[in-house]
Amino acid sequence: MSQLSGAVPWDSRVFRRGKKSSVSTPLVLVAGNSLVTRTERSPSLSDEEARSQLYALLHRSIPSKKAIDEVIEIGANYLDVSHGHITEIDEDENRWEVIGSSDAPEGPYPAGLTSKLSDSYCRRTIQASTPLALHDAGNQGWADDHAYQLHQLDTYLGIRIQVFGEPYGTVCFVGSVPRENPFSEAEQIFIELAGEVLQKRLEGAHHEKDLTNRDRLISVLNRILRHNLRNDLNVVQGTAQLLEERTSGETAQLASTIDSTTAELLSVAEKARELEKLTRSVPVARPIDIVPKVEDAVRDVRERHHSVDISLSVPDRAMAFADPQLEDAVSELLTNAAKHAGEDPTIAVEINRGPDRTTVEISDDGPGLPSGERRVLTGATETALDHGSGIGLVLVYWILTNLDGEIEVPTTSSGTTVELQLQQAASIAPE
Repeated sequence: MSQLSGAVPWDSRVFRRGKKSSVSTPLVLVAGNSLVTRTERSPSLSDEEARSQLYALLHRSIPSKKAIDEVIEIGANYLDVSHGHITEIDEDENRWEVIGSSDAPEGPYPAGLTSKLSDSYCRRTIQASTPLALHDAGNQGWADDHAYQLHQLDTYLGIRIQVFGEPYGTVCFVGSVPRENPFSEAEQIFIELAGEVLQKRLEGAHHEKDLTNRDRLISVLNRILRHNLRNDLNVVQGTAQLLEERTSGETAQLASTIDSTTAELLSVAEKARELEKLTRSVPVARPIDIVPKVEDAVRDVRERHHSVDISLSVPDRAMAFADPQLEDAVSELLTNAAKHAGEDPTIAVEINRGPDRTTVEISDDGPGLPSGERRVLTGATETALDHGSGIGLVLVYWILTNLDGEIEVPTTSSGTTVELQLQQAASIAPE
């Protein structure tokens, strides 16, 4: 906490420092060239009241900045100190910055103040998992410390704030006047709780911002796929089709390859649009008969892939908690099998009703599902060396997740089996 331009350095000269009595004792300090009178008093909040107010911040829907300010206000009132502030620290850069403070802009430690970490008490706080509590720093071995000589803070209570398991900064309450007694166990519990509350609020703010940024990124990428890239691909595809019509031999074959590859990319762009709609929708699974949805998906894939043999075994009626998007999920799985299960693949589709689950089972006789595709369907984290090749299976995963369903990919001796498991619903009498 170095004395920077704009900050008012507090002089530690105490014109009157007596033992605390039952009567309030005014203490006069020098702040710059002005005299400031501070009266020691009993805390305005009890231990229980202070902790209760902190706990309440965990459940209140308020902006993070306001929560930070309230933690400082509660702490300053409870601990009866001159200053409270919350810092963000970068140890690698030796940087210390106040992100929330009880001080006004002209005060000694206002929000926005930056300094060298090595000039602060916080350099020790950030390294410890327990509170740093000083009630008379000059007589507690800090007289020769660089930070003490720079700031002359005899009172300090602070603790490290961690965010997602990593040191983020500190919350501390400081004053130039020594306390008569050390910080109590209750006061140290309070500062620990303050650190935990700030951790939760900062992690929540990070999560909200991350979701907002992802939402914006999805919108940008989808706009690029739908408009910029799609328009350009349409031009490429149209040109390839003209070349295929007007040429022959190898040139026509190359044009045909360009045409089919472009069609695949246009399909990806369309699926990206569907995925964006899915992420923005609020699907509500309700009791429906899923048999027609599965039958429609099978009919659609048969029409688009004539060489694929698809068998269908379904009951007359199968009620489950789902919505019309289930048809898209089944269609994607069938299309994936039709394309990647080899020449003239055989696919079997079944609907099985269990005690509490209705399952759509799709099996093929192909070479098996690559590990990257399996990880996409089961929601596992993809890696750079092991990732899914398309967006269709991502769409399947999102649909089933939004329907509170589950996807199982059981290990089989050959081929691939995927199970879409839905919560079973009671039958509704037809009108």
